[in-house]
Amino acid sequence: MIITLVTDQFYQNNHGTSVSGQRVYNGLVALGHTVRVLTIDNGQNTEYAVKERYFGKFATGIINSQGFQFGKPERVTLEKAIKGSDIVHVYLPFKLEYKTIELCKELNVPCTAAFHLAPENITSTIYLGKSKLVNEVLWKDFYKRTYRHVKHIHTPSLMIANQLVKHKYKANLHVISNGYNSVFMPEPNHKKPKECSDKFVICFVGRFSREKRHDLILKAVNESKYKDKIQLVFAGKGPLLNKIMKQAKKLPNYPVFTFLNQEQLVDLYNYADLYIHPADIEVEGMSCLEAIACGCVPIVSNSEKSATSQFTTHENSVFEHGNYKDLAQKIDWWIEHEEERLKQKDIVTHHANKFTLDRSMQYYVQMFEAAIADWDKDYNGKDKNKAIETKIINPYSAD
Repeated sequence: MIITLVTDQFYQNNHGTSVSGQRVYNGLVALGHTVRVLTIDNGQNTEYAVKERYFGKFATGIINSQGFQFGKPERVTLEKAIKGSDIVHVYLPFKLEYKTIELCKELNVPCTAAFHLAPENITSTIYLGKSKLVNEVLWKDFYKRTYRHVKHIHTPSLMIANQLVKHKYKANLHVISNGYNSVFMPEPNHKKPKECSDKFVICFVGRFSREKRHDLILKAVNESKYKDKIQLVFAGKGPLLNKIMKQAKKLPNYPVFTFLNQEQLVDLYNYADLYIHPADIEVEGMSCLEAIACGCVPIVSNSEKSATSQFTTHENSVFEHGNYKDLAQKIDWWIEHEEERLKQKDIVTHHANKFTLDRSMQYYVQMFEAAIADWDKDYNGKDKNKAIETKIINPYSAD
């Protein structure tokens, strides 16, 4: 097949949507498919490059400070990317993507969409994450502009598929993990760096933003009976880095703040003693998946808007959402039960096997084939004669 992937950002590694897109690209190419990428670029990486949308110096500066850019839907480039494609797959609900869907209908080229960004991911950055009204407006807007126009939607987790059902999205919802690369694997007898060889290492890999809740980890470690022996490692980028660095000064051992490439992440996951994922909102949580693939035991928030608890295998790997004291108790439990933690390393690694990238690619191809088979360029989610019932297609349910 000739498959076109469409997303505002693809070649940056500062958020999960870009990383997911890169993995899908590599996975599909490995299967022999031709994959085009329509995204913001200077033209050196893709011949289907678009420019960044400009909203004025102030507004664009705020958007860029959050690590994001919006692509400009230039018709000539969109046509070039779409024509000749067997299927077009858009990643986000923004103008570049919904204009692509409009043109796919005009050119009669099958199209699917992915749900990688929940409204709460946006509203939490502007201190409106708890506003039901604002979030509901965005849920409806995403559907109206983008998702009602396609019959097949990729959801990276069952949790987000259920959220779409709750918000009355009418479509075939394909639960497909973003998957992890085979480089993420256990390395037996892996040694800690000399500077933390005598410490209990806890890591978290994620964007420095409000919804990721780095603050909970800092408070929990300060509450721990073993705070003097804990070394935190935070890897990522984001607008709240300086604020979190200041908050961390209260700890006995100052955290390591860094940004790591894939090889360095594998190294970190293999020497860390625990991985903590405290996010309020998480469509899947790829970094946690990568961590357990390397045998790093997780502790994850049980937030109803986070799917990451699906990567846990032990009752003490889940803490009460937003409760740093409960998180501290879970940390202390794992420190005090070394034998159980070592036993869990093999268990979580085995659990990760169901979410491999190779397996995800099979499900992607199945979704694309289904979308091509029942493509209707006139479908708009409104015509009652063409109405479809919402259906969750979850290939993991048989595991």
